[in-house]
Amino acid sequence: MTITQIKAKMMAWRDFYGADIFETDRIEKAKTKKELDAVLHDYSRHMEDRESDARNHFDRFRNSLNLT
Repeated sequence: MTITQIKAKMMAWRDFYGADIFETDRIEKAKTKKELDAVLHDYSRHMEDRESDARNHFDRFRNSLNLT
């Protein structure tokens, strides 16, 4: 797959919740597959952070109800 094809797929892709990869400028400027992979790696970390934030938010709510 060419870099142009990869970029097009990355720009069109949506995650499980319907969110796109927000760093479109990095995708557009990328010249190598390694740079594109770095964008995906960073997005993966973002998803992990988002899950962690959601779990912490839930735990705080649960604790506020004294149900732990």
